[in-house]
Amino acid sequence: HRKKESMKKIMSGDSKAYIFHMSWTTNKDDKLKFFQQMGEWYLNKQCIAKERHEITDGNSGILDSNVDGVLTKHCCLVEPQITCHYRDKPSKVP
Repeated sequence: HRKKESMKKIMSGDSKAYIFHMSWTTNKDDKLKFFQQMGEWYLNKQCIAKERHEITDGNSGILDSNVDGVLTKHCCLVEPQITCHYRDKPSKVP
């Protein structure tokens, strides 16, 4: 990113900024990797790139229903999933 000091503050926890768009990445796969590395990815692996019916179809242990929060309960994480993909980029993992 062009503003390296801003990125360092985000990674160290000294910034309250939220990241919604990463225009410097080439595609969705790269965006996912950067979000994971930066500690900003809060989605269970089994829910990535899946449609609702693929997550709730019984094979995953959840019944397909209209109950509010069924996807939130199954897919959303309280703590971020942190995975390092790039050794030369900032990461939440030292």
